[in-house]
Amino acid sequence: MTVFNAIGHLTLYPSNSTLIIEGQRPRGVYIACSGRSKLSVEARDGKTIILKIAANRQILGMSAVVTGGPSLVTVTTIELCQIKFIERDSFLRLIESNSYAALACAILLAREITISFDDVYELLLARSSTEKLARLLLSWVSDEPRNRELRVPTQFTHQEIAQMIGSSRETVTRLLSDMKRKELIRVEGETLVIPNRIALQAIAS
Repeated sequence: MTVFNAIGHLTLYPSNSTLIIEGQRPRGVYIACSGRSKLSVEARDGKTIILKIAANRQILGMSAVVTGGPSLVTVTTIELCQIKFIERDSFLRLIESNSYAALACAILLAREITISFDDVYELLLARSSTEKLARLLLSWVSDEPRNRELRVPTQFTHQEIAQMIGSSRETVTRLLSDMKRKELIRVEGETLVIPNRIALQAIAS
């Protein structure tokens, strides 16, 4: 930790700042100290698909830095973020000289592969945009043990939600309105409320 803390530097990035660009080699790794960023790709038809929302000390760009290849995703901040940046050469020297750091990176990369597989599996299982949206909303409260009155802060636009499930903004707006009408969800300011998770799970499955 002493070596790790001595390298890199902290920077505040405003919302909508691009940290990594798909197809380009990242200059180093970015560690999310605070704030959220979105990982996205450009589909062949030109649509943007959001693969993941990153936060909570997640390391961005590590797989491309380790392999020396281009990044498979674009990383853009969603809100004000405090990011620690470590240049590629410094990061590689750290994992080459420190077996503990190398093992930690291997574990993180393996976990990243597992999560990506699970996300693709979930996406393939969903047969409709309704199911995909229900699965997305449930993923936001997956850590909550309760079944009723679940609350999650969300600042995502309908366009961003559409990019997360591979749909259109118009479809997401219509589906959210249907869910509100059926009292499956409600919105209180910037808080999404799921009154009954079991009812939403029935749609997701």
